[in-house]
Amino acid sequence: MSHFSPLSTLPPDALLGLMTAYRADERSEKFDLGVGVYKDENGETPILSAVRKAEAKLLAAQTTKVYEGPRGNTDFCAHIEKFVFGADHPALKENRVLSFTAPGGCGALFLGVGLMRRMGTRRVWVSKPTWPNHPNVVKSLGLEVKDYAYARDGAFYRLGALADLSTAEPGDGVILQGPCHNPTGIDPSTDDWRELGKLCRDKGVIALLDVAYHGFASGLDRDMDGVRAFIEEAGEALVSYSCSKNFGLYRERTGCFLAIGKTAEGIAAATTHVADMGRATWSMPPAHGAGIVATVLDDPDLRAEWEAELTAMRTRMIALRTALSDALVSHTGSNLLAALKTQNGMFSQLPISAEDTARARDADGIYMPSSGRINIAGLHASDIPRLAETLARYLV
Repeated sequence: MSHFSPLSTLPPDALLGLMTAYRADERSEKFDLGVGVYKDENGETPILSAVRKAEAKLLAAQTTKVYEGPRGNTDFCAHIEKFVFGADHPALKENRVLSFTAPGGCGALFLGVGLMRRMGTRRVWVSKPTWPNHPNVVKSLGLEVKDYAYARDGAFYRLGALADLSTAEPGDGVILQGPCHNPTGIDPSTDDWRELGKLCRDKGVIALLDVAYHGFASGLDRDMDGVRAFIEEAGEALVSYSCSKNFGLYRERTGCFLAIGKTAEGIAAATTHVADMGRATWSMPPAHGAGIVATVLDDPDLRAEWEAELTAMRTRMIALRTALSDALVSHTGSNLLAALKTQNGMFSQLPISAEDTARARDADGIYMPSSGRINIAGLHASDIPRLAETLARYLV
């Protein structure tokens, strides 16, 4: 008998299968709404100009490939701390913050859920719907997954979310997505964030705030309003931060795990546990992507260039979202689809059944996950009239 005999074959990742099927489709008219990366008007995912220049600068100055240490690039970490908490947050001076370079946002999520487990958490709440890897990470660490209501009629379902989370027990964890919720594009208001923070504080629930699309909603400062309002009310929080989207560093796996606590002593203890988890998994974090980000943010000219490129990406997505919303409303007569214009970031979730997503793929070459999540950033303006006309036949 083989040692591998006890293993059963797991089903393939649905989104990866969808990407493969799209590439194999020989039809001249087909639409890729599934892949979760930003695309420009040419259908490419470009290397940002500021990133390319920073990478060249970084490589020219590099003299070694030696490890940077358990925290990784400390300049990178300091920049992300300021992004998340604000440059003048008192916790930064009071040593009530920790930050570690991580292999992408997923690595940071792993550290966050792992730290929850070490703090005694046994179940973690995720939004319904959420990014599928959230429950995957929770389950992989042996914790129970619970879900809370999130969206209703194209907007944040505040009453449902608060009602579900009010049943959480002290010590439970919750994953809350920062700006540009995946898959819905629906974000809580700043007041909603405050209420969520109060609930977590009063119920003794520890929150992991997943910030994966910073700068894609309203801008670098305004995008953090909700996250900072939550932290102000809750007092303590864990944060995972990804640079995949806003810096275009997908394959460089550039993330940061952060935490803010009420006491320096608590954060000092947590730091040792985060370092221990990192040591047991990747030993030392990757350096290249974090070095690029630090180089961009350390150089005023490169930072200004990056912010201009980020603004251009955001502006393009807003224009595409508006055009698609208007076209769908025109073809369906449903004002529910007008809500797409109020949503943020790369994704929205269409009111379409799983069966109809399969029909749309087979009959019309429209590729999207069975959940109805679409990547706004994958659209081309010239495709929207035809796409909206076709989609309208399937929307419920």
